[in-house]
Amino acid sequence: MSFVAMLAVATTIPSLSLLSPADVQAMALASANGGDRGGQSVTIDGNVVAQTVEREGYEHQTIQEYAQAAGIRAEADFTNNPAGTIQWPFAVGVHIGDHFGYRNCAGCSSDHGGQDFNPGIGAEIQAIADGTVAVSTDEGGSLGVVMMIDHIIDGELVTSVYAHMIEGSRRFEVGDTVHVADVIGKTGNTGMSTGPHLHFEIRLGGVDGTKVDPLEWLYANTN
Repeated sequence: MSFVAMLAVATTIPSLSLLSPADVQAMALASANGGDRGGQSVTIDGNVVAQTVEREGYEHQTIQEYAQAAGIRAEADFTNNPAGTIQWPFAVGVHIGDHFGYRNCAGCSSDHGGQDFNPGIGAEIQAIADGTVAVSTDEGGSLGVVMMIDHIIDGELVTSVYAHMIEGSRRFEVGDTVHVADVIGKTGNTGMSTGPHLHFEIRLGGVDGTKVDPLEWLYANTN
């Protein structure tokens, strides 16, 4: 149980992004073996959870500080493991907006093919996994500035879609290789959008594949 508890801490504290996957694993193993936890502490100050990593070359950050650096308005809707091979499209939890499927929304599509996230205008968007850019354009029609990344996950082709980004914020072009947690662009309001947000999709089988509920997929596959 202590191993699970340590992993829970690791996945809720964004300062761990300053550590390597080996560092995260080592801390978890140290906890499981009853090892010394010196060199790190968790403090609660109001609603702020902070991790201090007393290790040369590393800084310590609160969730708020980390989010602010990436332009993200953080919320506790989910947590992200910075050592995961499949991660959320934001480094820390953000507000979860309109869901996949039917919706009654003035000025927007009733059959919503993705999941909306509301981290604030200009928030940095990250790739959910290693992959190759399949689509990258400022002229994505209703999707606006959009990037689509092909991934091979459990032997299957999965395409992640990141839409409504700010013009000029795309950092990768078609054919480029991206790695999990690479910043690919910034949250914007381009295309058919009623306000700044990330419209995120998961398509099974490629760009023209089957759209599935991205939120359910993320909860099932992030690690």
